[in-house]
Amino acid sequence: MDEKTYQQWWQLHVRVARNESLNRSEQIEYDRGLQVLDRAERQDLEPGAAAALRQLRAQIEQLQTENVQLQARRARLDRRIRTLERAL
Repeated sequence: MDEKTYQQWWQLHVRVARNESLNRSEQIEYDRGLQVLDRAERQDLEPGAAAALRQLRAQIEQLQTENVQLQARRARLDRRIRTLERAL
C-alpha cells in the first residue's frame, strides 16, 4: 500500500475507531485496506522472516556478550594503567 492510499485508509480507520459509521463504498475501501495490511503483516511473519529475526536476535546476544567481555577487559586495563602510572 502506497503512502497516499495508507493515509486515506487511516482516515477511515480513525473514524471506525471513533465508532463513526462508514457508507458502503467507504466500508469496502476500509475492508480492502485491512486485508492489504493483514497480508503484509503475515508476510513479515512468514517462516523465513521469523528465521531471519531469530538470527538477528542471536547476533545481538553475541554482541552483548562481547560487549560485556570488552568492558571487563577495559576495566582491567584501566586498573593496570593506574598501577603503572603510580609506579612512575
